[in-house]
Amino acid sequence: YNPANGGKAPAPIGALHANKRDSTAGVVTNLLYSDDGNTPTKDEIFKSLTSQTVEIVLTAHPTQVNRRTLLEKHSRVQKILTEADEVRSSKGTSYRQQQLDDALRREIASIWQTDEVSR
Repeated sequence: YNPANGGKAPAPIGALHANKRDSTAGVVTNLLYSDDGNTPTKDEIFKSLTSQTVEIVLTAHPTQVNRRTLLEKHSRVQKILTEADEVRSSKGTSYRQQQLDDALRREIASIWQTDEVSR
């Protein structure tokens, strides 16, 4: 009997979150309630909790992925410009100059069409 909740018996842990996804994949529930109905001792719970391993997984937010892609495009523009300077200073062929100019136009068009530029 619990007067704090109108005299109702406390709900089991699993019932409180029955409609929510178990982010622990049942580890906590299995720790507190065994299949054979025996409740584990404090020492067993302590040992189980202190032997857990946690792995941190870092994922990129979609906007960060776009930024990285944009940075890669800017890097390609820089490489094209550097090579174009070298070709022009060494009196390179007009064909190679035209190739670099075309590549630069493609990269700039690609950058212009990204979502980040259009915001």
